[in-house]
Amino acid sequence: MTLRERSLPSDRVRRLGRWFATHGEHPNAVRFGILLLGMAGTDDDSDVLKTPGALWAFSSEAREALARSRTDPCRALFELARQAEGWARVDAVRRLEGASDPEIREWLIREACTGDVLDGYFALTAARVGDLAGVLARGTLDEETLDGAGRILRALTDVDGPGPALTSYDGAARALNGYLLHSTAGGITLRRLRSLLPIDRFLNETHGGASCRGNDEWRRVRHRLAELVADPASRDVVLAGLTAEEPGTRRLAAWAARWMNLPARPALLRGLESEPHDSTLWFLLVDDCPSEDISAVVEAAARLLPLRDLRTGPTTGLGLGTEYELDGILDIIVSRLGGHPGHGWELIETALNNRTSRNRRTALRALRGWPTEFVPPAARRVLLAAAAREPVPELKAEMEQEARRL
Repeated sequence: MTLRERSLPSDRVRRLGRWFATHGEHPNAVRFGILLLGMAGTDDDSDVLKTPGALWAFSSEAREALARSRTDPCRALFELARQAEGWARVDAVRRLEGASDPEIREWLIREACTGDVLDGYFALTAARVGDLAGVLARGTLDEETLDGAGRILRALTDVDGPGPALTSYDGAARALNGYLLHSTAGGITLRRLRSLLPIDRFLNETHGGASCRGNDEWRRVRHRLAELVADPASRDVVLAGLTAEEPGTRRLAAWAARWMNLPARPALLRGLESEPHDSTLWFLLVDDCPSEDISAVVEAAARLLPLRDLRTGPTTGLGLGTEYELDGILDIIVSRLGGHPGHGWELIETALNNRTSRNRRTALRALRGWPTEFVPPAARRVLLAAAAREPVPELKAEMEQEARRL
């Protein structure tokens, strides 16, 4: 017999549920408390349920309990969506499908997508429920709404995310036309290019190409975007941004330059002189770096990064967390050196002696990409010394194997 089939006093079930949900020392105890509140809870239990509901481990159970116990479950899910993060936020926003409350629909457009990598999992819900196309058809929009709309469109066209969903949205072409109109009304800016350039990329790749070819409205959008990207005014905005003093502006311009195939490396190298710990600038410098430019990047890294401090000796840690910021930058650079034989040995040697197993593995992988004639004579000795200290057995064996190759 299930609990629901028993004639249990609801007030006592509720009190027991609150106690387990707030005092449970094991995840299953907390889940049990949430279950009881889903059976006997009231509107007064919302805060008790939203606290664990903001965590991925309990988000599914809390959503169900809120839906069962609240007189206005949609409102409760909205409140949960506003405070949840990560996958818990994804779950909560997805459950807002069908919401009609104007406040919820406005929030979905303005604030639901934050620029996080998980936005793509619920951007389609935000566009449909919030009526993105209808919002963008208005005569005037404030900056917050336009920013939010841009984030939704960016998530819907993210070809590197969970799967671009723009073509699944019936109002997609109308939304794009509206966004283009509002974005260019006062002249193009870096903020707007940040959203428009990924959309242009989407429309010119396989994902969006089929839709564009068979529909006049889509073709017009594609043509307008192509004109915008090719406009000298857009180029001037990006090049000016690359020389800006403000790091955020410079970072936006660097991404835009990458998408527009504009020469940005000299400006990025200058930017690193004042912001040597900016991982985004390092990534944009070294990723897909042509052979003729890699020497300048490697020289800057050897000069600007505290390589001596990064030769900490091995641990078993992967290197997760903000305290590993510099280790992460080293990883970004060394992970690309396998394609540039003979360049960056000092960085590879540093990574072989770094505290994170990820960096040591990355260094080994880079070295494997070098033909033996490009490997310095000291490499075999360095590898054997690193292997002798290596605490990860698998990595130790790989280092010894690479030393034998050399």
